[in-house]
Amino acid sequence: MKLVDSLFLIRLLRGFPDAIKKAEEVDALGDAATTVINVFHLSYGIKTMRDPVRRMEELKRVIANLEVLDLSVEATMKATEISKNYSNNNVSISPFNALIAGIALTSGVEALITRDKEAFRLVSGLKIENF
Repeated sequence: MKLVDSLFLIRLLRGFPDAIKKAEEVDALGDAATTVINVFHLSYGIKTMRDPVRRMEELKRVIANLEVLDLSVEATMKATEISKNYSNNNVSISPFNALIAGIALTSGVEALITRDKEAFRLVSGLKIENF
């Protein structure tokens, strides 16, 4: 399963060709997912935009085609390890990105599809796929 992050979903919702192409590739495999953290991130942002009702419906249509991975205790503990590893290297990771990585690593995700590979560069065992 491949996991798509918020940046990917934002670009997909905005109709960027690179995201549309990658979505078609991932859709052909039939096992795309995102996380509840990404859904929160996007829905929170939509509430501050013009025409939030229409945009929320667009988001719901996209999410309906994805498996949405929940935040478990195991994923939370893994996110804590990730955050600590970053801290030990004098680098920071946002709590949201640590949680996304924790979910990915505890859910058997094959790769995280993102444009922000720098944010996840120190996450051991997480394959990053750019688009």
